[in-house]
Amino acid sequence: ITRLPSPSWIDLHPGYLMRGMVYFPIAGSVLGCMYAIVFDFVNVSLDLPPSIAASCMVSMGLYMTGCFHEDGLADSADGLGGGWSKSQVLKIMTDSRVGTFGCAALGMFLLIKVQLLGSVLGVSHWQLWNCSGGGPAIIVSQTVARLSAPYLIRTRDYIAEVGPKSPFYVFMVEAKYLVSWGRLAIATSFSLTLSCVMYGPIVSTALITVVLVVAHLMGNKGDYLLGGVMGDFLGSTICVCEIAALTFISAKNGIIATCLSIRDELLFDSEEEGFFLLSNVYKNSSIRAVFHFVLLSLALKGWLAFVGPPDMYDREDNKEDKDTTCNDNKEKEN
Repeated sequence: ITRLPSPSWIDLHPGYLMRGMVYFPIAGSVLGCMYAIVFDFVNVSLDLPPSIAASCMVSMGLYMTGCFHEDGLADSADGLGGGWSKSQVLKIMTDSRVGTFGCAALGMFLLIKVQLLGSVLGVSHWQLWNCSGGGPAIIVSQTVARLSAPYLIRTRDYIAEVGPKSPFYVFMVEAKYLVSWGRLAIATSFSLTLSCVMYGPIVSTALITVVLVVAHLMGNKGDYLLGGVMGDFLGSTICVCEIAALTFISAKNGIIATCLSIRDELLFDSEEEGFFLLSNVYKNSSIRAVFHFVLLSLALKGWLAFVGPPDMYDREDNKEDKDTTCNDNKEKEN
């Protein structure tokens, strides 16, 4: 998961890679520590703004990992955004060229990451159970984001890949069962423990829950569009979970304040009934914004469900029927 050279005696068999999924969060914490050192060095020692420190840190991360996960994000965005059927999605994802969706997703990923670390989180403050700033967020986000990989491998089917990487990845279809529930529990425990050291048990539990929920939703999308998960999709999920973790860490104080506002409005205005209670709650700006966001999400979901295109499986069946009809017509002409 990095471009750092490994000793010559290391066996890179896919089976060992699957068994090593349990160590992905540990590898993420090691990388996160390296990134945090660079972030603090540029920000504190060189006295440059946090935004510059975040940009330098992200650049180092791209070099250290060889853009491994970012490549998966770009390929997945191209396939999921431009493919009409499952076969088209897989064909686009295995294409080495980067399209419009891939460029847009990669650009937004890097932009949001730099903005969260540089403009929102800012200078690192290291304190047991109560860390803040960019450095601790880097370590924790790099760790918990990689928890999504063993979770998806354990809970979803791994589909056979085509293209130049297929000889290496084809064994993973069977080797996925080496990622046992016990190994997943070890990876989760490590991620939770590290997060607790940085942010305390309550925030850490909520953070792990957010990451697993995002990974689960991504897995549902992979099941629907691909019939499972594959290497590029795992990389894209790690990127999405990293942004989700950074966003949660950045917004945790705002989330707590909003929850307290909802609680206070409901408790202190409990004498009101019906419309008047809802009206008073709606006057709160933070609660009103939450209501508008949820309403927009439900409206878009409903529109896509009732007005959207045919189901992915129906599209695939229609494509196969058309291909069969075309082949039959060509045989008749011949």
